[in-house]
Amino acid sequence: MAAKKKEGNSFTAALGGLSGGVDALFGGPAADEPYEIDVPLDDIEVLPQVRDDFESEDNTLLDLGHSLLKMQLQNIVLRVNDNPTGKPFVLIAGERRLRAARLVDKATLRARIVPLSSEEAEEAQFTENIHRKNLTQIEEARKVQRDLDALGSTDAVLAKYNKGAAWLSKLLGLLKLPEQASRLLKEGISADTEVIHQVRQIEEVSPEKAREVVEDLKAKRGKVNAREVVAKVKDDVRPSKAKQAAKKAHGKDSGGTVAAPKDRKHEEPSEGKVFAGAKPAVKAKQVKPVKQILADAYAQVYEGGIRPAAVLKVMDAEEAEAADAFLRERFEAGKQVKNLGRVVIEGLRTGAFAADGDGALALVAVLAGAEGGTQYSMLNILGAVK
Repeated sequence: MAAKKKEGNSFTAALGGLSGGVDALFGGPAADEPYEIDVPLDDIEVLPQVRDDFESEDNTLLDLGHSLLKMQLQNIVLRVNDNPTGKPFVLIAGERRLRAARLVDKATLRARIVPLSSEEAEEAQFTENIHRKNLTQIEEARKVQRDLDALGSTDAVLAKYNKGAAWLSKLLGLLKLPEQASRLLKEGISADTEVIHQVRQIEEVSPEKAREVVEDLKAKRGKVNAREVVAKVKDDVRPSKAKQAAKKAHGKDSGGTVAAPKDRKHEEPSEGKVFAGAKPAVKAKQVKPVKQILADAYAQVYEGGIRPAAVLKVMDAEEAEAADAFLRERFEAGKQVKNLGRVVIEGLRTGAFAADGDGALALVAVLAGAEGGTQYSMLNILGAVK
């Protein structure tokens, strides 16, 4: 009896040792539940995917293949093929591991079989690739930031990567995103730096509009042109200067009524005001207006995360001279201020000061001058908005 009991225990133990339990022996798990099995690579059908880059300098397919021969840490993901003439399974995620295994003649891989339709599998595959791309972009941004810190020059970084300043600004901007722009990456909605950059600009003006456009992109993920969607919203909440100028030229405000000309007498230096006695900014031959120069510099420092010293280093000499003269005037005018609060309020009302852009730099310059005992420095003024 004892021997018989022992045999029974051994049989039970054998059943319990099966990865799928008793169900795996008698027909497998329920059709609506995921399960794991070893699958021959020849039984896996690979459909065209969003992803087309599989090699990596740090971990080649061959390196990954040799690693898989030792141990497979992560399952590939498959679904049962609903095409009776095809192979038994269709790949959802793990094509890189599949390719690597074939390179080293590994016959099987551990797989998680999930009950998804072809449409659900396509959506899951899209999201998985987006998340991978997001991670790659963040890692790239961190690496470029390390290069910038080490090289100390945007010129050197741009030369190393053969890219433009706009690319650098947008990439580094990924390292400090506001809430809604950050959701694009965290929730796998979009990894397009142009889309992220524009959502961030929308959020600066209207967090609610930014939330709405992010929700819209999430609901229509992969079905709409994200750039066109955010560009339209951005244009509504933050119209371009060209549109604003056209609107004024037609003499109408947003409500369609005739708009009275804006009183701009306080916007430039005038006697008795904070900029009394200030001379016009240097009118050197320049590519763009001084306010645009400062607005661009502000964007690179505040939005792009580029160090002020690096921004100044790559600035055109004539543009730097014009910007320096503009800020120095405000700094010197700040020294003469008697009622700082009134001056700040007046500047905000007239548009001479602002929360961002050239207006923010003008405000910082005046405040620095009003502090007293400090020497003028364009580098310090740029650094104050970081």
